[in-house]
Amino acid sequence: MELVKLRYVKNFRDLGGVKTVDGRTVKSKMLYRGATLKKLTEKDVKLLKDEYKLSTIIDLRTKKEAEEQPDISVEGVKYIHMPVLTEAAVGVSHEKKVHSFSSLKLMPPMQDMYVNMVKGKTLNNVVNIMKTVLSLKDEEYAVLFHCTVGKDRTGILAALILSFLGVDRDTIVCDYLISNRFTRTKAFFVYILLLIIRFNHKFAKKIRFSLLAKQIFIDAALDTLEKDFGSMQEFFKQKLCYTPEEAARIKERFLV
Repeated sequence: MELVKLRYVKNFRDLGGVKTVDGRTVKSKMLYRGATLKKLTEKDVKLLKDEYKLSTIIDLRTKKEAEEQPDISVEGVKYIHMPVLTEAAVGVSHEKKVHSFSSLKLMPPMQDMYVNMVKGKTLNNVVNIMKTVLSLKDEEYAVLFHCTVGKDRTGILAALILSFLGVDRDTIVCDYLISNRFTRTKAFFVYILLLIIRFNHKFAKKIRFSLLAKQIFIDAALDTLEKDFGSMQEFFKQKLCYTPEEAARIKERFLV
């Protein structure tokens, strides 16, 4: 998993190089995960297009998030807006309105938020995005999928794609936890700020916890899918609706 170093955009990495349980490797410069691209520099754009072969961007944010903090337009790169969430969700989405103290007080546990993202209409959204990522034309790769921070919605999608390709749970969790390299400092400063402003340790700790990548969060999502469908393989079979031949052909595309 190569970290892509950009000037201001953080938590951007290549899913390539990851080993599968059958001994194959995810190809590099095919699948990227990241955060909002609102601060891409001209140098960043050139690097992404020339060195990393970026051809498609899939924006997982809500319509309001994308309007408030639009991605920098990259000439020659296809942009697709496919929201995971159809409306704001405190703790996951980052519209201006969800950052109020009144909204944050009502934030449910992050484990519950992750479970909700693999249920009902939101799960259907995730599956549709996953199928899009896996079925682009050859010339439309490499593809980047991103949300605002690159941790929650992006983390779930990355976990499902890696799982489909045959990567084991421990490796998937390791990839997810890499986000802490980029969120830990902000989480600490938000914690201190809330202690100063609100004098409420429990509240400050809750918000700090939500800003981090925790194994219990991603485990909650994956465990829910295994419980609801019996196994991850059965989930892929029922929701992706690929024949065994189609699934094998898609995997060949991303594995070496």
